[in-house]
This record gives sequence, structure tokens and C-alpha cells, in this order.
Amino acid sequence: MKRAIINPWHWQEKYGFVHGNKVTQADATLYAAGQIAADENGVCLHPGDMKKQLERVIANIESVLRAADMDFSHVVRLNVYTVDMPGILAAHDHMVQLLQSRGCRHVGTLLGVAALADPEALVEIEVTAAA
Repeated sequence: MKRAIINPWHWQEKYGFVHGNKVTQADATLYAAGQIAADENGVCLHPGDMKKQLERVIANIESVLRAADMDFSHVVRLNVYTVDMPGILAAHDHMVQLLQSRGCRHVGTLLGVAALADPEALVEIEVTAAA
């Protein structure tokens, strides 16, 4: 896979994302389902703790990527859905650090939503990866 990061501006750097990922010569694309802070039995962990939920969500995404022989450096799109916009904004730097430490250079969207499938989930993240 060849990736060209498209950034006509630089203000986004402090927020940990890029404006575009132009992917060519990809052999595989993974469209991963949204992940919440669930354990291996689907039970949502860390109710009310955004930072802990983000850590588990990212670990769950990492497991899906690994099962596809990929890692966060292959993620080209990452969308975040939250029922707690103030909470995600307060934990944003933590989330950015977790993603950047794994080599993630994604485009994406942050959306506030009325509800997620599990009422204990504060955040759900979905990714698209290419290799």
C-alpha cells in the first residue's frame, strides 16, 4: 500500500488527525465494526470512565486489526461516536496520545449521538484500514 497524507493546513496536528489519506496500491481493505469498551463476552467495562473506556476501545480495535494482520499504522479512517461530548473533549489528549503512540494517522469524524447500542458505553469507534 502507498499512502499520501493530504494536509492543506496544519491546525489539525494538535488534534491528532489528518485531512486526507490517498491510498493506492492497496492489497487489502478492512472495514471494522464499531468497537465499545466490551470484554470478550460483550460486557461493557468501566461505566462512567471515558479514559478507561477509550483505552479498552482502542485495545479492542487493535485486536481486530491484529486478526487481519494489520495494526494502527494501516488505519486510514477513524470515526468516533459519543454520548458524552464534554467527556470525550476532556479525554481527547489522552485518546490522541494512545492513537499516535500506535502510529495512527487517520482521517475521521467526531460525532455526538443520543445513544449507543449498549447503555453503559460512552464511546464507540469504527475504523477502516488498508494494507
